[in-house]
Amino acid sequence: MQHLTPAFRQAAFRLDDPDEFSVAVSGGSLRADFLSRPLRPTLIEQFQSPCWAIDFHEAHVRARIFGGLPKGWASLGIMCSPTPSTWYGLEAPSGTMVCTPPGEPIDGCTTLGFLCFSVGLSPRLWEHCRRVASPEAGAFGCVAAHHFTSSAFAHLTQQVMNLRSRLRRAQQEPALAATVANEATRLLTGLGITAWESRTAAPPKREALRNRARLARSAETLMRDELGEPLQIPDLCAALRVSRRELEYAFRSTFDQSPRDFLQALRLNAIRRELRVSDAPIIDIAFQHGMSHLGRFAASYRHLFGEKPSQTVRMGR
Repeated sequence: MQHLTPAFRQAAFRLDDPDEFSVAVSGGSLRADFLSRPLRPTLIEQFQSPCWAIDFHEAHVRARIFGGLPKGWASLGIMCSPTPSTWYGLEAPSGTMVCTPPGEPIDGCTTLGFLCFSVGLSPRLWEHCRRVASPEAGAFGCVAAHHFTSSAFAHLTQQVMNLRSRLRRAQQEPALAATVANEATRLLTGLGITAWESRTAAPPKREALRNRARLARSAETLMRDELGEPLQIPDLCAALRVSRRELEYAFRSTFDQSPRDFLQALRLNAIRRELRVSDAPIIDIAFQHGMSHLGRFAASYRHLFGEKPSQTVRMGR
């Protein structure tokens, strides 16, 4: 559903399928691969203006999320989940703000019971935050994280929830829209300034952590390129020149899943996408995506998506 006002737009989504996650970040284009069966639909509420956006996320599925932001926009994701999620190889517990500068893709994993609100800042607003916080700084650089103190996080959460209520109210009382939009601009600008200030003061990310995330993403790229081949984990280790233990550790710390289970999930998600649009027999599509044992394939598919492959075919057609 969507409502229009002169100052900002509201949208709400209920997402049941991985391919529906493309709309999960305002203005962005995301891709999701489910790593676990959803407990219930993911809920998204968005408020968007020409210079900022704020999205509220409530996800009940472990999913691999990646994709791009609108050109020149920055994103600040504030984590509220009791269970830490992983973004860019960084563990992000509740109270963490993950800062994605312009030009960087969104890259992470949701957890069961994932709660987050994310802020999008336009190029003009992002530049304003830089000039206020660090006028001598050039580019923001790579992704960074800022950890709020418990009191600061509680205060911020209360402010954001109050803003959310005001934004909703403005949908019913359009005369409030411009005033509430200005309130949002002030609050979100403050978050952008905090991001720049923490970036200039933050120590560099640990090299070991950076290397594990880089290794996991390199392995993921090889997996996606070879989904139709009988790729095995030892093949990945040989191609990347790492031990199986190193690869396992990289995947556990980056994606909270073993390389074998991650590869299986990628294949099942790719099969699901093909089943929804292709007239080819299910058995052929499964074989084309590296599945060699049809009995195990059907059981794994149903465990991940809560339906049989044949049901996906019927719904897609």
